[in-house]
Amino acid sequence: MEFFVPWCGPGDFYTAADQFPEASVTPVEGSGPALSFSMAGGDLRLASDTLARELLLWSAGEGKIAESTGLPFPGWSAIGICGDREETASAAESFTRYGLPFSPKDGVLVSETILWKSALRALDLASEGWPPGETADFLSGLLFSPFGFPREDFAAALPCGRKGWLDFLGERAKKTPSRNTPLRAFRRVLAFTDTLTAGGRPEELLSALGKLAPDREEMKGLITEAREFPSLDGMLRTVNVAVLEAGEKERALRDLVRDLGDSGRAVLRGGEAAAFLARWAETASTRTSPPVSPAMAVHQGTPPVLTSAAVWVFLGATAPHWPGQVRESPLLNDDRKGFLHDSLDLGRSHLPLVPEKRKQREALFRRLAACARELCLFVRPLADGSGRPLPPSPFVTEAEAGPAPWLIPAETSYERSLGDLLPQAVGETVCVRGVEIPAECSPRKGLFRRGHLTAPLPLPEKIFHLSGLDDFAACPFLYYCRRMGLEPAAEELFRRDLAGNGFHRLWELAWKEHLSSGGSLEELADRFFDAAYGDGYPGLLSDQRLFRHRADQREKNRRLGALQDAMERSGLGEARSEQRREFPLPELEIGGTVFRGRCDRMDILGDGSALLFDYKSGRSGKYTKSLQLAAYSIALREGPERRSASAAVFLGLGDGSAAGAKHDGAPLWLDAGKISLAELESQAAEVMKRAADSIASGDFPPEYDSDRCRYCSFSSLCRRRDFRAEEEDNGEGEE
Repeated sequence: MEFFVPWCGPGDFYTAADQFPEASVTPVEGSGPALSFSMAGGDLRLASDTLARELLLWSAGEGKIAESTGLPFPGWSAIGICGDREETASAAESFTRYGLPFSPKDGVLVSETILWKSALRALDLASEGWPPGETADFLSGLLFSPFGFPREDFAAALPCGRKGWLDFLGERAKKTPSRNTPLRAFRRVLAFTDTLTAGGRPEELLSALGKLAPDREEMKGLITEAREFPSLDGMLRTVNVAVLEAGEKERALRDLVRDLGDSGRAVLRGGEAAAFLARWAETASTRTSPPVSPAMAVHQGTPPVLTSAAVWVFLGATAPHWPGQVRESPLLNDDRKGFLHDSLDLGRSHLPLVPEKRKQREALFRRLAACARELCLFVRPLADGSGRPLPPSPFVTEAEAGPAPWLIPAETSYERSLGDLLPQAVGETVCVRGVEIPAECSPRKGLFRRGHLTAPLPLPEKIFHLSGLDDFAACPFLYYCRRMGLEPAAEELFRRDLAGNGFHRLWELAWKEHLSSGGSLEELADRFFDAAYGDGYPGLLSDQRLFRHRADQREKNRRLGALQDAMERSGLGEARSEQRREFPLPELEIGGTVFRGRCDRMDILGDGSALLFDYKSGRSGKYTKSLQLAAYSIALREGPERRSASAAVFLGLGDGSAAGAKHDGAPLWLDAGKISLAELESQAAEVMKRAADSIASGDFPPEYDSDRCRYCSFSSLCRRRDFRAEEEDNGEGEE
């Protein structure tokens, strides 16, 4: 017999040749050691980006690889890459962004495809009773209705449950007849979940999984609609090959059933059915993508025997991987193995000891590095996902050492920490257009990002509504986004905005009746509740799912009525000479911008001064520093009546309390707190001046230290999270 045994260089390596000591060994001349060059990035993502960047620069004759090795770029087809699943996935993502050609040499596990992930999500949603928001997000996914899901109609209806969704989607299908309707997609999902619940033979379960994906006509429609999104091509192809894999397995099982008899007709239901599909998805691989040429070959795991390339990229060359944790067996330690070796005649059998296991890992490491004919690139992250340092593999240094090294080290290595995430715009540093931005590039200034966007953000008209003054004071960019209607539509069963409409309408009706005919405001709140909320939020009265919210709103309005009754008895009722509700304030013009406002309620006292009231759905204590009513006071004072406000009060439905500010000389019977209204007016005037300047210039800079950042909907637009960790405590949103 003739054996071909890989040589691993000098060292005490236990190989097949050691198992046949009587055999003669004939060395075969190799091509000699290749160059080695090590590069590292702050984390896995940056390490992958660094590799992609340096390969791209090398193809242009520049970069660290060209400087350190002096080798010319060999062409994309002469580069091979190996690494584990996570490392190759990260590298593929970086190659895609940098536009580098690569060709995976291994298929994707079905468990990692969008088809299987959608199947798992469908089972979860079915067990939860098809809740509104989660089901809407699911049906908006790529496999179902990514371009035609009626999100606005959904936000208004908020269907729930199997029947609710079928009714809702059925009504929409009548309005927009098409083969790619959300109704067809939802029926596909129901067919899959129903099959697993009712049970079926293995081949029937695989058939149901395949039918979860769009059929041929639906897929054609998806491809047509996705023409403007070429990045979706790969995902759609992966779905198709996963369906093909399921179909092949289904046919194989149907053929096998004939030979298995009764045992082949076993029915799997519920958890057993899901477990069968999960096991198959975790072991079945899709077909490989059609080869691209010229392109780098990416091998997941160990490449095939005798694979080689002029340049070999070795991903993940860290000590935790190479050698990794090599330990004694808990049941059979090295001492016991040695005793067995000495006392038993094991022949050529050998139980490897810990040092030998390490040597085996080193031998495999060297064989993978030997895939390089000219240059081996070792790529590794400097830290793991938790920020713990990852030292380089000692095998690299050992392979480069000794009189007959396995690899010849390049003159230098290259490390790129997270602090070097943005390339420094120094000298002739190259930046990849569309992918990178230099640290000093205006308008963004690296990680500190203190310079805001200089591009103007014009508003359609130079009008500022004073109800948005607190938004502007907190963050001008927040104000701009809300003003332009960029706030995501509310997708909750209880609509706070509509409840606010009913709340304001209620107190308009209650005060009108109270001033004309008298009566307790607490009782009037209960009396006018249905009429007011029927106008502003009819769904609250008709939808039985909102019963708890309906009762809560009624009780809170009664409580707020009791508070106002107490204020009436304390002296307000006698001091009031006139009341105006939903009162349009006099307009103010500052720097060409018109400031407008509408006061919920203004009580004019006998001395001519005014008390300003604003009704809030939340707790009144949240508005003690609000500038809204202070700005109303300024507008009132500057108007034709020249009327001054002695106090400004917020009435909070959330806790049935009042809070505000007042001037010196305000009525003693009015408990409006100790905050000075004059100070708030001064602040409001300054903010109004800044708002006028912003509207004139179109400059609405984000305020990254605002307390609104915890629950802001626009953090992805201002890019705050790019350089500042998101708070774990998101706080509560405004009411």
